[in-house]
Amino acid sequence: MIQAVFFDFDQTLFSHKTMSIPQSAKDAIRELHKKGILCVLATGRHKLELDRFPEVYTIGLDGYVTIDGQICLDKDRNILCSNAFEGKRLENLLKVFHDKEIPTMLVEKDCMYLNISNEKQIQGLGVGLAGKHPIMEYTGNPVYLGISYIRPEQEAWFSTVLPDCNFLRWSDAGVDITPAGRDKISGIHEYLDYYGIPRDSYMAFGDGDNDTSMIASAPIGVAMGNALPCVKEVADYITSNIDDDGIWNALKHFGLI
Repeated sequence: MIQAVFFDFDQTLFSHKTMSIPQSAKDAIRELHKKGILCVLATGRHKLELDRFPEVYTIGLDGYVTIDGQICLDKDRNILCSNAFEGKRLENLLKVFHDKEIPTMLVEKDCMYLNISNEKQIQGLGVGLAGKHPIMEYTGNPVYLGISYIRPEQEAWFSTVLPDCNFLRWSDAGVDITPAGRDKISGIHEYLDYYGIPRDSYMAFGDGDNDTSMIASAPIGVAMGNALPCVKEVADYITSNIDDDGIWNALKHFGLI
């Protein structure tokens, strides 16, 4: 029995076409709540980025798995669990940051900042991101995520610079960097464990590269109609486009609403 549903944010729950959450998705969340099913965001975005889209806080979400599973928040946006870079993995990430050859962002609990600015490279960040973060030196605080602006063809080389790390690509412009073994799935599992929900009792929706493992691992993984082919290939079900009531239609298909 499904006890929780996890939604990616960009182009899954939040439409870049209308710059809003489809009404049918809001209605679906309301119907899930009537059945006691938790509705949780699972996103690569930081809370600071979500704050730019206050609509997301008005639809009654029960939690937030943020920055690719590195920080999980409850419905009031208090931290439930977190996982920072440590040891050699932190040293390697900081070396990339301090070398200032590749535009790289460090993501802390309360701030995000770049080492250098290269507007051409960071244009691929997408809605609400480019040009919004300061250029700073490393603060010494725990780092939960790195973001480097490298093209897909650079990843093989970059994996030798940052071994034992995951590269979670969100566009051709760059990748999120997490410690190996940490991604949306690990954050989802921590959220489920915190609330005592069996790991075989959830459903997940996504559309992008960094959703692929989440969709593949979920007991029921749903790819949006606008999802990339790599997501559709591993999904249990492909629904309609986000702007064509994709979330509502999938939940209806599985008898959850």
